[in-house]
Amino acid sequence: MNWQKYDLVFRLLAPLHVGWRKVSNLQQTRGYVTGKMFWAALTARLTREANQGANGQMYQELGKLVKDNFRFTYLYPALQTDSDYTLYYPWERDFEYLFLDSYTSTALDYTYQSAEDGMLHETEFISPCTCDGQSVYLKGVLYTQNNLDEKLKNWQDALSKLQFGGERGYGWGSVRPVVCKQDETYNGDEPKIQVAENSHITAHLKTEKATNVIGSIEPLIGWERNNGNGHPWKLSDKAVICYAPGSITSIKKTFSIVDYGLWE
Repeated sequence: MNWQKYDLVFRLLAPLHVGWRKVSNLQQTRGYVTGKMFWAALTARLTREANQGANGQMYQELGKLVKDNFRFTYLYPALQTDSDYTLYYPWERDFEYLFLDSYTSTALDYTYQSAEDGMLHETEFISPCTCDGQSVYLKGVLYTQNNLDEKLKNWQDALSKLQFGGERGYGWGSVRPVVCKQDETYNGDEPKIQVAENSHITAHLKTEKATNVIGSIEPLIGWERNNGNGHPWKLSDKAVICYAPGSITSIKKTFSIVDYGLWE
């Protein structure tokens, strides 16, 4: 297979919430955009651009095409320097101080003209501006197959209308591409990425057959389209057990980038 590599940078235009976990009344965000979230956003936009936004079956068909013909890396916050965009990772010092903020809201009880008991909640997000006023960007890499299906060929135009994460109905997660640069061509079954000794991995790594890795383990599960009988959404049929981004490989290793940006 031939994979064409593209270097991507998006400017973050609005708060970005990437669902993670809840602590008390705080819904925490991940500090990055996952490959599956990138896949979902691109699938949704391509489906709507084809004027098929009300066709649930088309989401599944295009989603499979995107899964088979694209490989994603995770997108991490970056700041613009004189000649490039410098990446920042959640396990680095001052990441939370620079990039994270939160929004507090509650449901109202109009009978008593006050907040409803127990309904106060706080949503954490990656801010479109740092605490010192710098614009925040998201940086990563995308691989595409050569000879894309006709339904996928306008993928670069679709990048200008993507939204990532939660609260999209309120405009959250809006981005604008500022770099989409064609890079080298990779020949092989799957694109590869090399990680140096005692370095952090930057995507979820499947634990199956993984060795010499130390870090947190997470089961990946989420909502997926279900066009069968009953509810239109279902939970993933199977959890994928992975080492979380930020885990450390104790030796120099090469990983394959597979479906939804996972590594193996």
